[in-house]
Amino acid sequence: MRRLLTRAVLVIALALAAACGPSAAARHAQSLVDQGDYAGAAAYAAAERQKAPGDRALWRVHVRAALGQHDARGAVGLYDEWRATHGDDVETLHMMALTTIWQALESPSAQTRLAAVRAVERLEIERMAEAVAERMGDDEDVVASAAAVAILRAFWQAPQVATDMLKSADPEARAIAVAGIAKKVGVRAADDLRPMATDADPRVRRAVVGALVAFGEARDTELLTELAADQDADVRAAALRALATGKRGDHGALARAALADEHLGVRLAAVAVLGAARDRATLTSLLGGADLVVALHAARALGDDAGEAAGKALDAALAATDWTVRAGAVNLAVALVGKAGARARLEQALLDERVEVKLAAARLLDGDVRARAVLADALAGADAHLRVQAAVDLARVDDARGLPALDAAVGDADPAVRLAAVGGYQLAHRAGPGLVTALGDDSPLVRLVAAEGVLELYEDD
Repeated sequence: MRRLLTRAVLVIALALAAACGPSAAARHAQSLVDQGDYAGAAAYAAAERQKAPGDRALWRVHVRAALGQHDARGAVGLYDEWRATHGDDVETLHMMALTTIWQALESPSAQTRLAAVRAVERLEIERMAEAVAERMGDDEDVVASAAAVAILRAFWQAPQVATDMLKSADPEARAIAVAGIAKKVGVRAADDLRPMATDADPRVRRAVVGALVAFGEARDTELLTELAADQDADVRAAALRALATGKRGDHGALARAALADEHLGVRLAAVAVLGAARDRATLTSLLGGADLVVALHAARALGDDAGEAAGKALDAALAATDWTVRAGAVNLAVALVGKAGARARLEQALLDERVEVKLAAARLLDGDVRARAVLADALAGADAHLRVQAAVDLARVDDARGLPALDAAVGDADPAVRLAAVGGYQLAHRAGPGLVTALGDDSPLVRLVAAEGVLELYEDD
């Protein structure tokens, strides 16, 4: 259990005793909360706080009362009011975040309930295990499946619910059950999961491939070989990559045939198989080919054996007309030619006509003044998502322009941009005021991501 969560405030127990105990006003306001009279508690707390604006316990009850009325924006406003004078209050932030997740478990939106269940599982919030257990009876199988998987080892009913979900009419629910059972039960569940390899939905078959990798049994090699010929490209790619792991034998012929696949992901998986098989001859033949991305990955698979050909493949990809190929080459530059060999190439990529390529190069040159200038320029660009990426990269290296840019993106009109911005705080491992603001966002998914960020980034000391 994470330290910040073992000490977190129980969502419904808000009034924490100070050295001399809470004031009479705070105790009365809390009694109203305990009775479920959130509106009365909010009105009373607001009036009493006019007399004692520094009463922390009373203020906390006021925040809780706002949350109890599902007024997340109002709660954030109260928090900002306090923070302006007294600074951050981590205990209250944690309470707000936990309440956000708790309420999301009861959301009318199945997508939100699913996201909340997964958040509880990721954060290992033991206090919410009972609430997650209730979701095993959810009307939507995808939520019930995720809930059963989340508490698979903690509730005796969970294994049966998860097993039942393998037969759900919802393919996403089946896929969740396959992945969760494989992860938490392991090879003991292999006989129950192997038949799912013939499921009609590719999401389920992909989950089975992941399960077979986790089992690590040689007996599954034949099944993986069959799945490498699946009608779905993602299943084929996953199966090929699985064949590149462990002691699966020589699948060079299968991989060489897959090099002609129309889907890039499958071709790259084939390169992985050839690398595992140490088929240097085939990999070398790919270095100067027209498929520039495959050539890059072949060079990486060859390692030192690629020699100067690695640099040539990299340079060819950096000169490609397709910007996505150039961006991919930038990302592989250090792996192919080392830091010294990559630096001049990355500096040149800072001048690329596409912002995406420049950002990729700047990310790898984060200590470079020119790289930071490129990131700063991107903050003024027209693409909001690229602005968020640049802000994250600047924040990650403690550039003073990063967090304010993320905070600004939290106010974007597009919920997808706000979601990306809020997730950006965790990517940068930095917390800004916008993260707290996002706890009051109109989108429940944005609020959920913000709640996770608060619990991760504001440590309970």
